[in-house]
Formats: sequence, C-alpha cells, structure tokens
Amino acid sequence: MACTLALMPAWALARAPDPAPAGLSPQASALIAGLKQAPPTQTPFAEAKYSAMLDRALVVSGTLSWQGGDHLSRDVSAPYKEHTVIADGKVAMTRQGHGTRHFSLDRAPPLKALLDSLVAVLSGNPQRLQKGFSARLDGDAAHSWTLTLRPDSARLAKGLSHIRLDGHGDTLDCMEIAQSGGTVTIDLLGPLAAKMPKQPNRAQLTGLCRRAH
Repeated sequence: MACTLALMPAWALARAPDPAPAGLSPQASALIAGLKQAPPTQTPFAEAKYSAMLDRALVVSGTLSWQGGDHLSRDVSAPYKEHTVIADGKVAMTRQGHGTRHFSLDRAPPLKALLDSLVAVLSGNPQRLQKGFSARLDGDAAHSWTLTLRPDSARLAKGLSHIRLDGHGDTLDCMEIAQSGGTVTIDLLGPLAAKMPKQPNRAQLTGLCRRAH
C-alpha cells in the first residue's frame, strides 16, 4: 500500500520538524516532516509483485487514498476490481465476484507495519516511524533520495525485510516492500504509475524510480 497523495507546499518551505527521534538523522526527520499532506488525498498507483510462486510479475493498478489517521483505502481497477479499506485496526477486502473478507491487523503484522510507516510519512510524523523502524537516508533530501526502513523487532523481521521509499524533494515516487521470504512488491506512484511496463522486471522499475528524480 503507499504515496504522493496531493502534495503540500514545497519541501524547502515546510515547517521546521520536531527534534529527530533517536535513531533517525536530522535529515531523515526533516524529510519525513516535509512529506506531510492534508487529508483527504489520493494518488494513482501501479504495482508489480514478484514471488517465487509466480512465473512473472503480477501487475495491478488503481488508486490509493488516505482519509486521515489510520484510515487508508486501495482501489484496484485493473486487471480486476478490488476495494480494500483499513480503518480502526481492521481490514475489509472486497473483490468483484468473491465477496468481502474481514480480518484484524493483529493477524497481519507486516501489513500493520506498512500502515504505520505510510501514516507516519503521510502525516509527517517521524516520531511514529521511530516506534517500529530504523531508517537510513541516502541521497539529497532536497533533490533525489532513498529512505530505507527496517523493522526493529525480531518478530516483525521474520515477515518483513524492509520498506524502501524513493522520491525527490517533497514527492514520493516509489515504494518497495520486501518480505523476508523473498516476495517483493514495487509501487509506482502519482504520474510515474502511467509508466509501468506491461511485463516489468525489477531492474526496469529500479531505473524508473531513479530516473524519476
């Protein structure tokens, strides 16, 4: 899930961030604060999922929305219809022709961690991000950058290897979610979503994310 949902004013003009939490550099803290957005907001996405169980990448596209707080939704429009809502610690997933599935985030720690990281970024809250992740910032926060998040708890690390965010200035272009078992999901966000190849390989997507800067 992921997201340049309706950008706030330029990163360079963002308010000064609160003191960086321990483990986050001042630059990373300032970057996260500068990504803050005003809900409700949404962005198009295109996602490629790579897994040992798949012969080739599974590609879907649609819209990601943030209503504020811990309320996120994901609408897949192609190649099938699916609507997912995360709110109040619960997930409701409805796929056309398959009904609705409900479950608690407590049953899906990696998904909960993803929610926490996305809400922390969208709300410009490095303190929340610090609660579950260590962060490494590469590049220039005012221009092109990569923020890599790794879970602090051994329990979560069993399912989630890392979350990598790529962007430039106050724009989040790409999000990569790597599970410990080898499955990798890469989302192209905003205008970049339209550039998703029909049969993408990971090198292509890495190149797109870097060139977006």
